[in-house]
Amino acid sequence: MVTMKMIRYNISESFNVVRWCLTLLAFSFVAVVSVAKYIQLSDMTAITFSSLETTYLILNDTMSVVYIYLPLYLFLMCGLMFDDNFGALEVIKCKSRGKWYLGKWVTLLFYTLVFFICLFGMNFLICNQVFPYSTSWSSDFLRVQVMMGQSARNFLYGPIETIGLSLGSVFFLYLVAGMMSMFFSLLTNKEAYAFFVSLILGILISVAFVYGLKMTSQLSFDAFMWRNGILFVGTCLVGALGLHYTYKKDFNLEQKV
Repeated sequence: MVTMKMIRYNISESFNVVRWCLTLLAFSFVAVVSVAKYIQLSDMTAITFSSLETTYLILNDTMSVVYIYLPLYLFLMCGLMFDDNFGALEVIKCKSRGKWYLGKWVTLLFYTLVFFICLFGMNFLICNQVFPYSTSWSSDFLRVQVMMGQSARNFLYGPIETIGLSLGSVFFLYLVAGMMSMFFSLLTNKEAYAFFVSLILGILISVAFVYGLKMTSQLSFDAFMWRNGILFVGTCLVGALGLHYTYKKDFNLEQKV
């Protein structure tokens, strides 16, 4: 059984201040550049989006989701599996490799949640400094989105709900990529290799979902559940492979020899 003490130890040992600071700086840079673009668009068209609408546009940009935020996420998670002793001390503390791996899984889930909270929070805070706040879609925003090829059905829910559903899909997508990074780290004992392999696979999966399954569009709650159902199964499958690999080489310090 994975205990809170084990989770706290994993979080304290794997937390990297430099990486988190770099990630937050990257969030800020992308948000500032994007906000500047929408300020210019607002000046040209005399249309002012709300802060939530601008946040939605930033967080649903395919280029950012696939080629900026995903590498940042995997860069942040790289180093989670092993310490300087290849995790040997952690394994001894957990008393088995299986418990050690489960602890890493829960830690990955925790860091992924924090990553997305920071992603939304940083972008919204910067957008809210420039654009007015509103909890409903403006008619100008909807008209522009329809002109750009979006369906009006994508905005059936309010901005907060729509952003939440969109980020929910990307959350599970990134979690699958993080699980693959953990699994390849187990196979190779080299997290740098695992980072590049999981990044390539994550980009391929992202592209398939973005262009094939409309990852960044919220057609309906059913579509949201269907997409995330596929990703949830993928997460469980990769996690099960990792557990099988660890249990094959497992030991128990409490067993009598």
